[in-house]
Amino acid sequence: MTKPGKFSIQLSGTFILLSIVISTLLAFSVGWISRLVLLTSAGINPFHTDSTAVALREASSSSSAIDAILDDGSSRGMSGKDVIKQLPAPKVLAGKQVPYTTYTSKSFPNEGTSTSNTLHIDRTVPLYISAQSKKEFDGGPDFRSDTKKSTGDDKGWKPLNVDPPCDACSRGKEKKNELSTTTEGEEDSAEASSINEDGHNDDSDGLHLPAGQHLLVDIKDVDSEFLNSEERLASAMIDLTNESKLTLLSYHCHSLVPIGVSCAGVLLESHVAFHTWPLEGVITLDLFTCGGGKLVPLMPLIERLFSVKQTPSEGENEEDIPEPTLLWAHKLRGFREGFAPGYVRTSNPLDEGLGWSVLGRLDFDMKRPLLSTKTAFQHVDIYEVLDPDHRDLESYQMSLSYTDGAYESMHPELFIPNKILFLDGVQQSTLYGDAPYHESIVHPAMFTHENPKRVAIIGGGEGATLREALKHNTVEKAVMIEIDEDVVQLSREYLKEWSDCSNLVGSANDCFEDPRAEVRYEDATQYFISGFPTDEAVNGSDKFDVIVMDSLDPNVKISYAVDLYSNDAYIESLYNGLTESGILVIQLGESNTDDDPADEVGKFENRAIIKDKLKEVGFKSMHIYTEEHCEFQWPWTILVAFKDANTKQNWHRSAAETDLEIRKRLLTTKPGRPALRNYDGATHYNYQLPPKSFEISYCRQEETPDECAMLTTEFVGVVEEDDSSIAYNPVVERRLNHIVKAENKAV
Repeated sequence: MTKPGKFSIQLSGTFILLSIVISTLLAFSVGWISRLVLLTSAGINPFHTDSTAVALREASSSSSAIDAILDDGSSRGMSGKDVIKQLPAPKVLAGKQVPYTTYTSKSFPNEGTSTSNTLHIDRTVPLYISAQSKKEFDGGPDFRSDTKKSTGDDKGWKPLNVDPPCDACSRGKEKKNELSTTTEGEEDSAEASSINEDGHNDDSDGLHLPAGQHLLVDIKDVDSEFLNSEERLASAMIDLTNESKLTLLSYHCHSLVPIGVSCAGVLLESHVAFHTWPLEGVITLDLFTCGGGKLVPLMPLIERLFSVKQTPSEGENEEDIPEPTLLWAHKLRGFREGFAPGYVRTSNPLDEGLGWSVLGRLDFDMKRPLLSTKTAFQHVDIYEVLDPDHRDLESYQMSLSYTDGAYESMHPELFIPNKILFLDGVQQSTLYGDAPYHESIVHPAMFTHENPKRVAIIGGGEGATLREALKHNTVEKAVMIEIDEDVVQLSREYLKEWSDCSNLVGSANDCFEDPRAEVRYEDATQYFISGFPTDEAVNGSDKFDVIVMDSLDPNVKISYAVDLYSNDAYIESLYNGLTESGILVIQLGESNTDDDPADEVGKFENRAIIKDKLKEVGFKSMHIYTEEHCEFQWPWTILVAFKDANTKQNWHRSAAETDLEIRKRLLTTKPGRPALRNYDGATHYNYQLPPKSFEISYCRQEETPDECAMLTTEFVGVVEEDDSSIAYNPVVERRLNHIVKAENKAV
C-alpha cells in the first residue's frame, strides 16, 4: 500500500521495446523525408546509383580500361550525383597532380535567376588510375617545359614519388629552384636568362611571382540559343580549360530571368568567367592565370568554342548571316620587376610595345597574329590589325565584296588591314607607315649625294630599305648586311610588300633578286671593322657613297644596341668605309619633346654618345630631322652625317631643285604606280632644319652653350663655314638657315 499523494506505473518489457522501435522508425521516416526534400531542392537525384564507383572497382590497371574510364562523358559532382540540366563536372586532366583545396561559398536567394548550379572537380578517376598502375603523370610532351628532362615514358607516365611540374600559382609560397645546374658565378646570368624567356612567369623555373596574364574577349553576332544554354556554355568552358591544360576546380552558373547565363569558374591557376546577352548575340569572357602558359595562343581555341554562328531562320539565306566578330585584349598583371631576380622588362616581348600597343588594346576591329616565332637572335611577331581610328571593319568588308560602283570595291588597297612587325616586342615597321619611314631614311641622303653608286644597308631585314635604294638609276651595288637570316626569310613570306620591286622597270619582282643587290648574313660591326680598319688601308672602289644604318633603336637597352652606338672601332670603320663625299644615315628612334632634358642625361643617352663620336672620327656636318608618318607612337628621328662639309649645300637645295633631281634619278615605273608615295621636294625642304625641341634640348646641357644666349645677328662673323666645332649644333643651324640659303642662291 502506497502513501497518500504518491503513485507508481508498471510497464511491461514488451511495451518499452515497442515504444523504442516505433520512435526509431518515426525519426528515420522524418529524416528520410527531409533528405528527399533537401536533395530534390538542391537538384540532386536521391535514387541515383553511382555507376562510376562500380566501374572503378571493376577496372583493371590496363590502358584500355583506363582509357574507357577517361572517355566516360557522364556528368557528376564530387559525390557522383546527377545535377539539374546534367551540367558537366570538371575533371582532373589525366595524371595531373592537383592539391586539395578548401571550398567556401555563400548563396543568396535572387528572383532574377531561374536555376543555380555548382559543380566541383571529380578527382576519383585520376586517383584510381595512379593507385592501380603505381604510376603518376609527369606531364608528357604536351605538359612538360622544354627545358626539363622527363623521367617518364613517351606518354608521360613515371614512377611515383618523382615530383611533377607545378603549373599553378604558389599563392606566395617560395620554392627552391631545383633546376639550376649553374655554378655560383653563372647563377645570376642564368636566372636572368630564364626569367626573360617566353615562359616569363612559368613556375617550372622555381620562381613564383605576384603576377599573371589577363585575357579579355568580347564576341558579337553569336547564336542566341547557344548563349542561353547553360549546358552548352558550361561544356565550352570545360573544353577551354582542358584543352589549354588548365585545372578547373569548380564552377558556378546561373540562368537568368528572363534570358541569359552567367558562369564563373575557379581555376587552380586563377579564374575564368563569362556573361551572355542572347537577344543581342553577345558574350564577354575573361580568363586570368598566374601560371606560365601563354594565353594569346588560346585565341583560336576560344574562337572555335564560343564564336558559334547564328542559325538562319526560316526563309533566311545563310550567306546573309554575319560571321561572329571577336574583340580581345591581353594584359600582363601584377608585379615582376623587383620580385623576379634578373627580370628585365625590355627583354619580355609582352612587356614591350607589342604588349601595350597591340595586345593590350580591346578596340581593334581586327587583331590577328600572322606569326610568332623565335630565331637564333630574337623573337619575331607579325600582327594584322584594323584600328577603327584609321580603317574600319565595315569598309574593309565592302572592299572585298566587289559591289559595283562602291568606292571601297574600286580601291581595295586603301582599306586593307595594317601589318606590324615586332622584334623582341619592339615595333620595327608597319604596312601603313612603310613608305614614310623607309623613304625618309633613304632618299634625303641619296638625293643629297651627287652620284651614289655604292650603298650599304646595315640591318633592314624586311627588305624595304633595299627597295628604296634600288629605285636610283645611279646605284650599281647595294649591299645589305643583316645578322638574322631568318628575319629576311620570314619577311619575304609574311611581309612581301616590303621587298616588292615589281613596280620598277628593269628590276626583279623581289628586291632581293635584283642583280644589283647583295645580301650578307653576318654581324655588321665585324664586317666594317675588319673591312675598313683605316681610311687608307682600303681600296677606294670598295668604299660606299651612302651607308644607311637601319638597325636597332638606340633607346633599346640591350648590349648589342648599345655597342652599335658606342663602339669606337665600329664608328671609325663607318667613317673609313665612306668615299670622300660619302654620307652616313642613322635612325635615332623616337623624337624628343620640349619637356625632355638634355640627351646626355636622359633616355636618349646613346643618341648623345654617337653624335659626339661621329664628330670625333671626322664628320664635318650633321643634321637631324624627323618624320611624323611612320606609324610609330612618336615622330621618328633620323641623322645624316656628311664627310665633306660642302655636301650640306646640296642638303639645302630648294624644293624645285630636289623635284628635278627626283625626275632625273629614279628608275622608270609601271603605269599607275608612282615610285614614291611620301618623299618629294617639299618634304625634303621640311627636313632641312631640326625641330625646335632639339634646339631646346641642346641648350639644356649641364654647361649651357654660349650660342644659346646669342641673337641671330651675333652669329654672323663668329661662326666660320668650316668650323668643326659646329658639326652638330641645332642652334646655329636653325638661326643661320637664312644665311645658308642666301649663299646657295648666290652660287
